[in-house]
Amino acid sequence: MEQAKKLFSVKPSSYWRNSVDMPSYPELDQDLDTDILVIGAGIAGITTAYELIKRGRRVVLIEGRELISGTTGYTTSKLTAQHDIIYQGLIERYGEEIAKKYFQANLRAINYVKDTAAEHGIDCEFEEQEAYIYTQLDEGADIIEKEVDAYRRLHIDGYLTDSMLLDIPIKAAAVMRQQAQFHPVKYLVGLLKEIELRGGSIYEQTLAVSFDTESRPVVHTENGHTITANHVVSATHFPLQVENQYFSSNMDPKNSYGIAIKSKKPYSKGMYISLESPKRSIRSLKKGEDHYVLVGGESHVTGDGSSVLDRYEKIHQFAEEQFGVEELYEHWSSHDLLTTDQLPFIGKVSDDAPGIYTATGFGKWGLSNGVAAATLLADLIEGKDNEFADVYRIGREMEEAEPETLGEDDVNRTGNETVIRPDDLPNGTGAILEKNGQTMAYYRDDKGELHEMSASCTHNGCPVSWNDADHTWDCSCHGSRFTAEGEVVEGPALRALDRE
Repeated sequence: MEQAKKLFSVKPSSYWRNSVDMPSYPELDQDLDTDILVIGAGIAGITTAYELIKRGRRVVLIEGRELISGTTGYTTSKLTAQHDIIYQGLIERYGEEIAKKYFQANLRAINYVKDTAAEHGIDCEFEEQEAYIYTQLDEGADIIEKEVDAYRRLHIDGYLTDSMLLDIPIKAAAVMRQQAQFHPVKYLVGLLKEIELRGGSIYEQTLAVSFDTESRPVVHTENGHTITANHVVSATHFPLQVENQYFSSNMDPKNSYGIAIKSKKPYSKGMYISLESPKRSIRSLKKGEDHYVLVGGESHVTGDGSSVLDRYEKIHQFAEEQFGVEELYEHWSSHDLLTTDQLPFIGKVSDDAPGIYTATGFGKWGLSNGVAAATLLADLIEGKDNEFADVYRIGREMEEAEPETLGEDDVNRTGNETVIRPDDLPNGTGAILEKNGQTMAYYRDDKGELHEMSASCTHNGCPVSWNDADHTWDCSCHGSRFTAEGEVVEGPALRALDRE
């Protein structure tokens, strides 16, 4: 555990990004005019750009930071239509037709990745796997059985079992066949090459900050340039510059965590997630002849003030008990937006913003939904019918989902802020403290310099809290994140924390 604590105290890094030679692209240095502009280089944005350029459209893709540096690069990388316990609830809220279409959209996304990787010879470690949701509690067995019944009603290829290949005693598990796991960064780097080969333009370190829609959309970047386009897709986690409250009222940010370990025990097959909380997510990693396992979980509301280091240690403890940890390889966190009804928002933003489209609210299942978004958005832009448009429609009346889960994510969690004065703050740590009746964010860097900032997010003024593992300030309202010194890591905020 001492080794784990030492590793968890350093900045997290992504196994997916670190195991690939990442390409680099220039920063935009001129004004542009194009047919399609895609903002955001995660799986939704890159796949949308690829799909549209494949259809013969002229495409520009921009990313505000580095490519694939958002949620897509920090995932468990399960490419599956088994999105926890969801189908029974979808049937109850929206009926069998919508539930079935949601499954079909995600199943087609899996096949899209499989076929595209084969077409272009992309070695992305695509492997078909069975996906399991399991429970160790008697009261969870009824929930699992109802979900498997929903599989039957929706003609989903799955089954009910009371045992797994993993050495974990269970009461019941819902199993979905023909699901997959893959290496998302290897896959998307392959798509980026295809976009370039077909004449697409790609820019990173090019942050979009606003747009005008008086005639054709005009997007303004932080570095002072503009991109005029016929259509703009905002695939930026939280939609760019949306003034109405529909998105903010119907999406909540959550964090979760993953560690990559070298296991003492051999790993068989399958992808697994627990029904009860705190969640445990498990899959294998392909790394030579050694047994590497990705173990994740510990989902919680962003910016709740609990210790992230504590959460990593809980996951490590589970991994040690289950597999035996020979080596703790890497650790990282993921940041997701969950909608009120568990269905993402994909489509035209509003009638007040013609030509502007978005894809957001993927929850923890953005890999399949991000691919589904790409083909849907491409059809909408081209004026074609898409059978899944109503499933993801923006502006729909929301039927709130009651999460089918057991246990609590935040039981016996330690806080991460014990400092009461700025002078007491150790190097490399942050804390929220009061000053003259105002709530301030303090960070003392490794050189001992104290940084003082407002603790109000520059998006909507919500409070931020210190993340003691990522060394970021996280906003609990809409998921904005800032570096320890207050610069924007992830929006919707576009401006650094205010300084004294």
